[in-house]
Parts: sequence; C-alpha cells; structure tokens
Amino acid sequence: MRRIRAKLVVAALVACAASPQDPKPQPSKASEFEALAASWLSSDQTDADAKARVVDAMLAQREDAFPWLRNQLRAATDVASPSAKGLRSLLTDVVLGFVEQQRRSGVVYRGQYLALQELQPFAAELLFELLLRTPDWLADTRRVHLVPALADLQKTQPEPSALLGVVDLVEDVEIEPADLRNALAALLWQWGRKEHVEARARALRDQSGEGDAEDRVLVFRELGDLWYRVQEHKRAASAHASLAALADSANLELLPTDWYWGACYNALAGKIDAGFAALNRCAELHASDRVDIVRKLPNALWQIDPDLAALRADARFAAVLKRAFPDAQGEGKQEQKGAR
Repeated sequence: MRRIRAKLVVAALVACAASPQDPKPQPSKASEFEALAASWLSSDQTDADAKARVVDAMLAQREDAFPWLRNQLRAATDVASPSAKGLRSLLTDVVLGFVEQQRRSGVVYRGQYLALQELQPFAAELLFELLLRTPDWLADTRRVHLVPALADLQKTQPEPSALLGVVDLVEDVEIEPADLRNALAALLWQWGRKEHVEARARALRDQSGEGDAEDRVLVFRELGDLWYRVQEHKRAASAHASLAALADSANLELLPTDWYWGACYNALAGKIDAGFAALNRCAELHASDRVDIVRKLPNALWQIDPDLAALRADARFAAVLKRAFPDAQGEGKQEQKGAR
C-alpha cells in the first residue's frame, strides 16, 4: 500500500547583507533536537520534562532525528556507559511515542509504522520485549497498540522464542484479552501460521447465523475487520456485503463507520463501484441530522486515507465528498476510523 506523506512547503529566504544589528540566525529544528539530546544525555538524566522535550522534538523532525538516533546507537560501543544507557532510554520513548502518535492519528493502514525501520533492529527488539516481558511501567492494555508496528517491522517469522511467546499469548484464552489475541493471531498469519485466524473466522461464520439481526451485524462487522487485518480484502468486502444486506433486510441503520470501512474494503479489493456504493451510504449519514456528530468521520480522513486511494482517483469522489461535507466542515469531536 502506498504511503501518504505530508509535504512541507518551505518559503524562500530573502537574501540580504547581514549587519551587526541583525539578529543571529535561529538554529534549525534538526540542530535543536541534537542540542536538547546532548544536554539531556550529559546530565544526570533524571529530568523527565527535559527528556520529554527531546522526544517531542525528535518526533516532530523524525526524518532527521531517526537516522541521527540510529547512528548514535551504532557509535555507542560502551553499552554500560551512562550516555549509552540514556540513549537507549531516549530511543525507547521515541519508539513508543511514535506508536502512540500514529495510533491517535485516526488513520489505519499497513505501512504507517515503517518510519521505525530507521531504528532497526532496536525497534522490533524493543516491541517484542515489551509485548512478551511487559515491564510494570507499561500498562497491559497498551500491548495491543504495539502489534501494528510489529506487523510493519517484522515481515518474516521471528526467532523461535519470540514466535512461541506470541503463540502462547494467542492461545491463553483464560488470561489474555480478546483484542490482543486477535491482533496477534493476524500477526501469526503474516508469519505463515494461519490456524488461529482460520479458527476465529470459522467461529464467526457459525455465529453469523445465530441470534437476532443486531447480534449478527456485530459478528459480520468483526469478520470484516479480521480479514482486513490479514489483508484478505476480497473476504473483508464479502463480509461487509453480508453485513449490509442483513442490515437492510432487518431495517437496521448502520453507523457511518460501517459504510466507511466497507468503502475501504472494496477499494482495496478493486471493487470500485461497490466501494462508491458504500461511501455514498456513508455520505448520506454524514449529511443527516439524525446521526450524532461523534459518529461521523473528519473530512481530512476521507482525503488522506491510503485505503481510499483508488476511490479518490475516480472522478466520482469529489461529488461524494461534497455530499458528505456540503459546508466543507470536518471539524469537531468526531470518531476516528480506528474506533469500533
């Protein structure tokens, strides 16, 4: 999937002769994060606020900061030195900060954590350590947030102890939460271990014929999400088609996010017409007064989400966007795509 990058437009500086009265040139942001990092690393490294400022500066300028961190780590041959320990502490906060930054962005797509490749192998090793040997300072509920980054960084099967550790978490039904086990099952699928996802898919298909229409809608929603996670886009689109047909037959109104995700599934599966049919249903709900604003998605998401790239390339997209946001509004407290 193509990665969407924001483009920064830099204004040209006006050339003029410097005079003694002219202010000194301000340091670039890149040199600012280096200065902040050098200052913190040379200190006793106990000032949490100063460390947070370093991390924030690095995340703001990651295209410069991530290679700088990688080079500093490679040059730190004395791993027991205070500066090397501080550097690893900084790297830990930067990796987790980037993961949280992406999680809060409101966009969900494969490849959004690839910037961490600059910090390999440290980044993947850290994520496995936090996942499998979770320290007290990391809440158990945050482990699931690490999985998408691992999916981007660890494309192939990891070394046996890490693989078995992930399998143990997936199979620990009595202790581990379902969201973590399902996310890790999708990760195992990526590594060629498909049995856990297939078992979950079978269970959901069985459940899809049981209960009332509202219960079955929830099942089809989860089934579509499951297939999306393992990039089985045609299966995800098929699950959404079943969800939509069931909702229409039972006269149930779905959420805007249901139709938005259906548009994503179909666009990724190459089903452009079906994608527009779903996006039009989403736009109809967006324009409706009967749907609370917290159930709607921001305008910007429609225009940057990589999953909708095939629809945005079609001339019909502009009309759908205008229908959803007739006043070009997309602000306010709105539900993100990742929310379920």
